[in-house]
Amino acid sequence: HVILPDVKLPALCNKHLSVTQGNTVLPPVIMVCLRKSDMKWNTLYLLTLFTRFSTTRALSCEAVISNCWTQDPTVWTRCYEDEITTCLRRSRSGFFFRSEVNLSEQAEVKLGLAYRVQVPSSALQRNRGVQSDHTVMMVATLINSSFFQPTPRRSRSKGLINQQPVSIQQTVLGEWVLFVKVGSQPVSNLTERVQLIFNNEKMVKNGRCVFWREPHLMNETGQWSTEGCNTITTREEYICSCNHLSFFAVLVNPELNSKVDEHNAASLTYITYIGSALSALFAFGSLIIYVALQ
Repeated sequence: HVILPDVKLPALCNKHLSVTQGNTVLPPVIMVCLRKSDMKWNTLYLLTLFTRFSTTRALSCEAVISNCWTQDPTVWTRCYEDEITTCLRRSRSGFFFRSEVNLSEQAEVKLGLAYRVQVPSSALQRNRGVQSDHTVMMVATLINSSFFQPTPRRSRSKGLINQQPVSIQQTVLGEWVLFVKVGSQPVSNLTERVQLIFNNEKMVKNGRCVFWREPHLMNETGQWSTEGCNTITTREEYICSCNHLSFFAVLVNPELNSKVDEHNAASLTYITYIGSALSALFAFGSLIIYVALQ
């Protein structure tokens, strides 16, 4: 039902009619009449109101992230997963894909120049479309990595929960996070894995495939995780082979390898000390030889 604002409509005429059907007298029926000269203006007003009502409810795809982030910066990904499938596309972008794909074939999507997604047919069939048994809705987008930061969960009564800051040194390759969704339900525990390809033009080493795990408890924060994902490294690409769909990225020098990094750092420290000692020794020897020759 649409409630009209206080508008001065044309003169109305109310007539009470008694309608009979056989020997039964039906209740009076109130018939509302409008003067014919004003019908076109009322029709135009109602059409304008309906148009405004429809456009205000349709959220632009470009505004989905900011809208969800405003609601809750900690679990905004849940809102994004729901809104991005029904939002209104106002312009075409190479960073956004949303379309029905064939269930019987592997779906392959390219976003921008550096990102590709390959979803096997078995994964697509996990969420068959309601209206069609042959296609399913697939969404793939690129999101700036700045939205994926550990943030304390918001409390309805006390605002943000106090929490000790966590020092995390990690960089997202290319500063973009790849989101993939198929159908309306979560897809996980796949036997045939999804392939996510990230170009590595700068040949950055020590990368690791991760996905964003959102918090479930009030005292938790979102964080990157490698669970369910394998990393395959080539000369120019990182290939993430994962058994689920989510928000994916490649972390360069992630904290997940901190133990290895600490060990390497200690080894490099010893090498530096030895090199410095040898340099000092040779310099002292050269000085002695120079003095002896003089």
